[in-house]
Amino acid sequence: MRYSAVYVEKKAEDYPLTKSILDKLQDIRIISVDHYKDIFDRKRQDIAFQKENPALILAVREGRRIYKGASVCQSFGNRNFYYASSVMNCPFDCEYCYLKGMYLSGHIVVFVNTSDYVSDVKESLKEGPLYICASYDSDLCALDGLTGLASFWADLARDNEDLLVELRTKAAPSSFRSIPNLIYAFTISPEEIIERYERNTAPLSARLDSANRALDAGCRVRLCFDPLIKTDDFEDIYGRLMDTVSSAIDFSRLTDVSVGTFRISGDYLTRMRRAYPDSEIAWYPYVIKDKVAQYRQADDKAMQDFVELRLEGLIGKEKIFKWNE
Repeated sequence: MRYSAVYVEKKAEDYPLTKSILDKLQDIRIISVDHYKDIFDRKRQDIAFQKENPALILAVREGRRIYKGASVCQSFGNRNFYYASSVMNCPFDCEYCYLKGMYLSGHIVVFVNTSDYVSDVKESLKEGPLYICASYDSDLCALDGLTGLASFWADLARDNEDLLVELRTKAAPSSFRSIPNLIYAFTISPEEIIERYERNTAPLSARLDSANRALDAGCRVRLCFDPLIKTDDFEDIYGRLMDTVSSAIDFSRLTDVSVGTFRISGDYLTRMRRAYPDSEIAWYPYVIKDKVAQYRQADDKAMQDFVELRLEGLIGKEKIFKWNE
């Protein structure tokens, strides 16, 4: 991925990760700034344009770095469910991505003060075992060649046996770390949905090949049929998806699977609609329930039930997690 420029916070200049990233970026304009928010939080930004021409911002994350998991996310039965934000925004451009309603900018922020995240994790572990989704605000696997942050979270899992880390991706990584408390989670979508709504992501075949490489390496692997996107031919395209996946993956080797329909904060949806007035996903007539925009209950249930029924023949029901249960 090429960046239009690199903005570096003055207080981030001397961090090892900053120097490592800049060493990998050649012939690019580097601009010093006082604070990342001076660029990232400016008003009246053109998010759609920036997604096509993103800048990279290297910054120090102060204040909170680990957050309680949101209700629209799945905890997979873990009591202390958190997510971490070591990168803001994603190198991919999925039309349905909630980040388009969460942030004012299409630029990517990388927080370089990794030692503070280590301290935060160790402090949180004093309360008991911890489940952290490290890739909710970005795709760390897709960025690992530049930032090394997927590897950083893998190292944290390796060094803290009570820390369970999930790395979710729409990329197709080629190398993996077999660590008992590290889960590689692959978002699985029909090729029709990938081509239409998941711009710049890996094709379905590449994701499945990558998932098999992870399994062969002895890793824990989760497949995420999430988000399911409502289409007129839903059963046809998702039926073909299930045929393809079931022939490619030995489900007995999987840690578990997740199923969930598209949902987004009502506030995020409002901002997404302002930024993307022509988006088919953003302007679908959703129902707002408990401040979350989602499909009508009957449609939601039918979509999840359809996929779950196919999954029950492949993996034990106790290994199928649905977002609204």
